[in-house]
Amino acid sequence: MDRDRLEPGQTVVVQGDRIAAIGAAGEVVVPEAAMVIDGTNRYLLPGLTDAHVHLSGFLPGLTRQDFGDAPLYLASGITTRIATGDLLGPTIYTSGPFVNEPRVNTPEEVQREVVIQARQGYDLIKFHELPDTTTGLSLAAYRTMNETAREAGIPLVGHAPVNLGLDVMLQEHQSLAHVGNLGNIYFLPLQANIRFLIVSATALFILILVVLTWLGAALVGRLRRAAPHRPPTLSRVRAITGWVLLTGLAGFASAVLFYPGGLVFDSVALRFAFAMIAVFITVAAVLLSALTARLWRDTNAFVSARMQASLVSIATLALAFCLTTFWVPVSWRSSDRGIERVAARIRDAGISVQTTLINYETFSTTGRSRLLQDPGIGYLRAETRDKWRRQPTAGIPGYGYDRFMKKVAGALHRAGVPLVAGTDAMGLPLVAPGTSLQRELELLTESGLTPYEAIRAATVAPAAFLRKDKEFGSLGVGKRADLLLLERNPLQGVDHLKQLVGVMVRGKWLPSEHLHQMLADMVAKE
Repeated sequence: MDRDRLEPGQTVVVQGDRIAAIGAAGEVVVPEAAMVIDGTNRYLLPGLTDAHVHLSGFLPGLTRQDFGDAPLYLASGITTRIATGDLLGPTIYTSGPFVNEPRVNTPEEVQREVVIQARQGYDLIKFHELPDTTTGLSLAAYRTMNETAREAGIPLVGHAPVNLGLDVMLQEHQSLAHVGNLGNIYFLPLQANIRFLIVSATALFILILVVLTWLGAALVGRLRRAAPHRPPTLSRVRAITGWVLLTGLAGFASAVLFYPGGLVFDSVALRFAFAMIAVFITVAAVLLSALTARLWRDTNAFVSARMQASLVSIATLALAFCLTTFWVPVSWRSSDRGIERVAARIRDAGISVQTTLINYETFSTTGRSRLLQDPGIGYLRAETRDKWRRQPTAGIPGYGYDRFMKKVAGALHRAGVPLVAGTDAMGLPLVAPGTSLQRELELLTESGLTPYEAIRAATVAPAAFLRKDKEFGSLGVGKRADLLLLERNPLQGVDHLKQLVGVMVRGKWLPSEHLHQMLADMVAKE
């Protein structure tokens, strides 16, 4: 997997669970008693790795006990090993208990936890935010977690530290467990900036309430045929306020369309219009402030007029502040230029990103319709299978986050960020073991990767992330004999990965017929 081309006419010799020799056919000595697997006109490649799975599922009872779902992984070409060797299944590289508050809080507690997990033999540290955290780790504790992992020589991956921000994450070179984590830490960081949402919503609510009050008073006046008595200055305040409200509502309605996941998330025109609305509201805020000051100097103005003008002026100033300091700058982060900029920063930080693009398909109608037809669901525990089959087809109306994340993944790849294929299998409904990785690789090619590059994300990249590239991830003498033999060339399309001749896991050959029987036996035991 070090180049995008075939090596025809090769012979691979396996002894035990290791590759003993690789070379041109006729030049490699094959032991006399060896079992020969005919690879003529077939294609051999390393076993695949799913870098993000939940063996026990996101809820208790979703999966079979003692990793009884292992054949599902093998049948999709995912090859690794159970530590005891008692069960035929993929190799598991696992993290210990998730690291985050409130389970560990202080830098000392975090340091102790990471050291203990490293000593206990876990393969990586998982920094996790959901669902039990409250505020997130403090800056000191977060830095200690990353520093301790580096000192212990153990890889660390996790969710985005949204309470600390993107800059801190990049400074600590923390790899991401989901490409979608960039949403709540960079593209639309509402959790860490909830005050802007609250202030903006409050300001709009005040403007709506005041304008409705004015309209109600005007309607009553007309019914009574009473001529309104108001200073010209207040009339101007009311007119400007009405326009502020209309443009503000229009602006936030358009933002729903172009923010990440919106129907037209790549629209530059809507972003420019949104910026112009912010400029208009800012100018209006200045005018309203000046008019309000004039009312307070007017000794003939009623107190009620002064108070109304003051209220709408303050609300408009608050709205203008939020628009210019948060909403407009953030709106450009999800533009093409903004995506490219953050991709370059992630590359420069030297971190990898697990893709899990299939996660975001589970929320769209198109994605759910496809996933409900996944044959892998048919091999899950009966109770899980039945629950998932009853899942609704309809997703979130207008949902486009899956398309947006494919665009982000493509930009990360073009920038040179190492993408590691992972699915979050059993971490979400409809993400089945094994088959979900095949879909993940299809999504990567839809993001702009070639089939070769997508396959590297499930072979070379995870081995490099785990610092186990001398153990697996490519074909080489001394590496673990985890292999796939295919009927068709996977470099011409990742869908060819589904056409298995067989799988070799730690030197044990499992032809496709045997894999199918393993799946059938797994279901029959229930």
